[in-house]
Amino acid sequence: MTANKTYTRWFVAMAIAAISVGALGCQHKSAIVVAQPGAGKPAAVVVVSDRPAEFVPNVLTVRVGDTVEWLNTGGISHSVEFLSDGARSTSLIMQPHESVSYRFIAPGTYPYACRFHIIDGMEGKIVVVGEPDVTKVSAGSH
Repeated sequence: MTANKTYTRWFVAMAIAAISVGALGCQHKSAIVVAQPGAGKPAAVVVVSDRPAEFVPNVLTVRVGDTVEWLNTGGISHSVEFLSDGARSTSLIMQPHESVSYRFIAPGTYPYACRFHIIDGMEGKIVVVGEPDVTKVSAGSH
């Protein structure tokens, strides 16, 4: 085999590898949810996994007043730490196989991360659309 063919095969192999890694590493899992009827039921469930450490979906759109549940399906602790001003003081910690919920009462974008695995890129975002129902304003948002 000539040096030119060897170089071409090596280049093609590296290009395929780079494209594959990029496609796997840059997956953007998102969902838009319509609230399910019934008091106390979450409008959406975000699955929290260990391998890889991620929130699925990592971008979720819900309506004002909806409750989102995070379900830790892994074997280690995870958290939901809101990074935006609207919910910054909220810290929800889940032990393995536990869940936590949060009710969104104002429209906006709520980025969050796992405090234990943010270095691994374990981040997500909730987009809340719609207008608040002023007849159902509550004191808390949990």
